[in-house]
Amino acid sequence: MAVHPEATADPATLRWMISGVSLPFAGELVSAPGLDEFLDRVRVEVTVGAVIATALDGDWGRIGAGFRTGLTVALERTDDWVGGPDAQALDEVLTLRRCADELIAGPVGAVATMHGGSIELVDVTVHRGQRTVDVAMKGACRGCPAAIITLHQRLERQLSLRLREPVSVREV
Repeated sequence: MAVHPEATADPATLRWMISGVSLPFAGELVSAPGLDEFLDRVRVEVTVGAVIATALDGDWGRIGAGFRTGLTVALERTDDWVGGPDAQALDEVLTLRRCADELIAGPVGAVATMHGGSIELVDVTVHRGQRTVDVAMKGACRGCPAAIITLHQRLERQLSLRLREPVSVREV
């Protein structure tokens, strides 16, 4: 099992990348052995391959090491995790949608915004093992030759890496 944090656009939020462990659901984490002592100070969202944690006081310097230790303990007992009312069994479509939403709202969407455009998630499908994300390019990105690079080398590549499965991104 490997665990490492990645920075996000919000300094109070870290994406803790997880490998070697299947997470039991997607959604809010309400209780987990090892993390319960932090859940009044950290909001935790479970996604495929990652735990997204937001320090409510923004101070990872004070709690980061303890949270990492607690997360490691929790990952050894995922059967004991309790999700919030929005938690759902990880299903491929939901997972693909959440990952695409996160990337479009975050680093991939930021590239489009810097160039005067935006990316809108239209649909996600999983059919016979084929994962497809349909997006609409808006503003300056619509019709721009560089949009192909953003869609395929950034969004498609990041989705495929996160899901550890090939994902196709199409502009509609």
